[in-house]
Amino acid sequence: MHRRIATATTAVTAALVLLVTAGLGGAASSAGRGHALATAGGPAPSDPLDPLTADEIQTAFTVIEQSRRLAHGTFFPIVRLDEPSKTAGAWTPTASFGRRAFANVFDRGANTLYEAVVDLKTKQLVSWTPRPGAQPAVYLSEYGAADAAVHAYAPFRKAMRDRGLDPDDVYVDVWAPGDAPSSAPAGTRLLRALAFYRGTLPNPYDRPVEGIVVTVDMNHNKVVDFVDSGIRPVSTAMSGNAESERTDLKPLVVTQPDGPSFRIDGRGVVWQNWHFRVDYSPRDGLVLHRIGYEQNGVVRPIIYRLALSEIYVPYGIDDPNWTWRSAFDVGEYNLGQFAVAQETNVDVPGNAVFFDGVLAGDTGTAGGSYSLPHAVAMYERDGGSLWQRTDPTTFERDARFARELVVKAAYFIGNYTYEEEFVFHQDGSIDVHVNATGSVLAQGINTAADGNRYGTVVGPNIAAPNHQHFVNFRIDFDVDGVDNRVLEENTASAPNAAGNAFVTEETELETEQARDASPATNRNWVIESASKVNALGKPTAYELEPGDTGAPYSSPAFPALQRAPFAKHPFWVTLAKDPEQYAAGDYPNQAAAGGGGLSAYSSSENVDGKDVVIWYTLALTHHPRVEDYPVMPTETIGFRIVPDGFFDGNPALDVPK
Repeated sequence: MHRRIATATTAVTAALVLLVTAGLGGAASSAGRGHALATAGGPAPSDPLDPLTADEIQTAFTVIEQSRRLAHGTFFPIVRLDEPSKTAGAWTPTASFGRRAFANVFDRGANTLYEAVVDLKTKQLVSWTPRPGAQPAVYLSEYGAADAAVHAYAPFRKAMRDRGLDPDDVYVDVWAPGDAPSSAPAGTRLLRALAFYRGTLPNPYDRPVEGIVVTVDMNHNKVVDFVDSGIRPVSTAMSGNAESERTDLKPLVVTQPDGPSFRIDGRGVVWQNWHFRVDYSPRDGLVLHRIGYEQNGVVRPIIYRLALSEIYVPYGIDDPNWTWRSAFDVGEYNLGQFAVAQETNVDVPGNAVFFDGVLAGDTGTAGGSYSLPHAVAMYERDGGSLWQRTDPTTFERDARFARELVVKAAYFIGNYTYEEEFVFHQDGSIDVHVNATGSVLAQGINTAADGNRYGTVVGPNIAAPNHQHFVNFRIDFDVDGVDNRVLEENTASAPNAAGNAFVTEETELETEQARDASPATNRNWVIESASKVNALGKPTAYELEPGDTGAPYSSPAFPALQRAPFAKHPFWVTLAKDPEQYAAGDYPNQAAAGGGGLSAYSSSENVDGKDVVIWYTLALTHHPRVEDYPVMPTETIGFRIVPDGFFDGNPALDVPK
């Protein structure tokens, strides 16, 4: 289930528009309700964590271009806020603050990456750091450049004609290169391309042109490797669209005549004693900062920063044309730039409000920035039963109906769409959900025997290979402050005469380390304050209740798995360090196998009573079903963050009827 979007032009403005309309269904008329090029600078930042404005992006471009004589063919794969250090101290609304931008600057011709940091207030370049050997994520202009190189390549065009296809009717899907070998010199920046029949039909991912893989040298915009492993049938028929729609659904209207119960101040939100910020990054996507809960006029901190860190998707099919397809959707593609412009009564209910975003183009001042309307949605919804009880003698019931606050973003990443939802509850808990939908990454086959061994035959001459999704979240806990400790809880039988007893055994995780899930012992993890206690004298704490997990089924020696240490163990604890933000490291694209990300962060340092970060990985092992084709019904995985002695009792007792 994946992949990339290729545009038909190398002009960055056109590329941005095409990327957007592709994500909204491909109709040109969709552009008006989707992502439009930014024309205004946006409001001035009011908080150090505010995402960059269009004006600040332009300032960063100007400073870098004027400070360095950039070669022709230099691109900006990412420009984002250089988040202030967590250790910089508390900030108040009346305090002044600095602002810095971080940028990747990639000299394509020299195949050299630099990291630049710009002071946006003094308009000075404060650092310029070469990153030899590192490759940035695929940037927007490359999709169109790779598409043009592939379509101009004579063997590719012949291969399409050999299959009875007009090469110009074929959609080229551009991927990071993975770990497959290439004839290009070591270190060359590469992309790989797959082929799908589009013609005038929507949803090209339903019609794979199997057997074709094209490798493009992006430093020189030329094809360096071409694989044609043989002709298989190619569907040219319509798929993925209902011939008729049901007519028996009555309207379901969600209204709040008095408005929502939350308050928004800039990007800050207050709802049912919860306080948090809704921020956005072109790499992480939706980021929540400063999550806390107010009691007696004081906001008690719980989590400083919560965001998606990485998604690793390996395909489990024994075919050389597939073994390299192990995507890192965050680190290889900067997932946040592919935000879906969410629509009421389509993605979210009618009572939703939205937070917009603004992101940098990749060509500097010439390209400017573009907006992400409706990148984040927020809304209240029915939460079912909150609590209830019945008096045993009077039979009088005391019950409350729950309400939830959902903060949601969605990202289209080639044939796949991911949604992430952070659900705040009135009882002090937070649910983290990841929804997966879109089109399966289809395989063209000759016979059912070709597709059933490593997947499922889902249509005539179409199979969907088995694969896994490993989704990692970075959670910087600050439970009643930064001095925390981490406990692992396991349930075990306790010998007794009746044979019925069992206990919870707690073990402190005193050093940085990884841990596995254990459903047999009901394993979970507690993050507790090292200095604050509740009314019972116990440390105040929050608990991470593991949800959907799974083990990788590839060999431990599989190169992509070695670059994805977070997939090997679902739970990791490390010290909080500003540079350590991504579970697969800063630059997983074309990185050497092993040694990066959590493998480097987890060095057995002592974490007892210190500022800790938890990394938790959800896993979805997808054995496709026939019903997953041509469009996969949404599947949800998730985990919970719940209070465990943080309060002195049920914090939802005061919720009114």
